[in-house]
Amino acid sequence: MTEHTKFLVDLVKTASQIITDDFIVKSKDDNGDLITNFDGEVEDFIIAKIRAQYPEFDIIGEESNSDGKLTENCFVIDPIDGTINFANKLPLWVIQVAMIQNGETVAAVIYAPKLGEMYYADSFGAYQNGKKMKVNNLDPSKSIYFATHDIAYKLNRNPLYARHMVCAGLAFAWTAAGNIGAAVCGLKTPWDFVPGMYLVKQAGGTSQVHNGVNIATNSNEMMAEILKNL
Repeated sequence: MTEHTKFLVDLVKTASQIITDDFIVKSKDDNGDLITNFDGEVEDFIIAKIRAQYPEFDIIGEESNSDGKLTENCFVIDPIDGTINFANKLPLWVIQVAMIQNGETVAAVIYAPKLGEMYYADSFGAYQNGKKMKVNNLDPSKSIYFATHDIAYKLNRNPLYARHMVCAGLAFAWTAAGNIGAAVCGLKTPWDFVPGMYLVKQAGGTSQVHNGVNIATNSNEMMAEILKNL
């Protein structure tokens, strides 16, 4: 792995140790979204470490700079992607960070502490727990995929098998690992899709943005099938 990737892997591992099963849950908005005290604490910790190591880089985080735009040199952070799952003690949540340098994503890490799954990608490829991974080669008719709620219900009207997991990062990671055929993310916030889209790309998958929807798949055939029904 590159020096940048090692920094991010070590960082999210350490940040995960902040999180315990003793947390405070609050309503984030009027749409039922939740936030816990650890969302802010983990993000603050990650930001402090990044600023010390990369002071010239901008930082876009879900909790601290949610209105920030991607720049030529920046980091994007989601301290707990899948907070609703986390708040209900489901293990399907991740910490994810990506590094953008000279306008290109060069490193991404998605870590699922409760599952013991560390995903990362850089110029050397994409890896799960240190083992190189690759998207699967299943036919679209035999492959399930995960989509955010605004997309899943629409796509589930066709023969493909759409699932909604409330954790975009894990959906992308599992696509890269070959567990599922695709991840479809209708969310516009970069911390939800930048790390995962890069992970799938480095695992040999294909990606596309269609009408603001970020799609990463195992093959061009799967991409065409999803676009046909989107």
